[in-house]
Amino acid sequence: MRFFFLFCVLFVSKSVLSSDFKVPLNFDATISIDNESNQISSGYISYRDGEFLYNLTQPANQIIANNKQSFFVQDNDFNQVIIYKNNNSFFLQELLSGNYASESFACPNDCFRLKPSDTSGYKDAIISLMDEKIEWIRVLDIKGERIFIKFENFKVESTNISYVLPENYEIIIND
Repeated sequence: MRFFFLFCVLFVSKSVLSSDFKVPLNFDATISIDNESNQISSGYISYRDGEFLYNLTQPANQIIANNKQSFFVQDNDFNQVIIYKNNNSFFLQELLSGNYASESFACPNDCFRLKPSDTSGYKDAIISLMDEKIEWIRVLDIKGERIFIKFENFKVESTNISYVLPENYEIIIND
């Protein structure tokens, strides 16, 4: 409840400044994704120039990955990988694409409100940076659900990431 109250105070007292949100293009971090009532997922993400590898540990052991052409969901419980066309459907990929105008406003750190397009998967997003590292993201999705993403152990990295289809898994192509 205190957290919600803090957000309300920040929204009421926002002051628009002239700086823009700069996306950290290459990072690794432990993240947890929560909605208002429970945890959606948690794990470790590597993000490089719009591509990512997200190793989920909760609620299940999965990998979500993408490259320029494909989006992969690896389900280790069922030994299968579902391959989709990459349409930026993972909201972190969309948020961090850098394709949206932003405005900064007062908060304890550097905060930015992203202005989504009409075709976006979210209505509103606020990103908090501390020392040019993402600390948290608050999202209001198109269904009106509030999602909070907390980043920990954030580090800027320059190594490459890659996703390799595992052997002995059923491959399902879903266009």
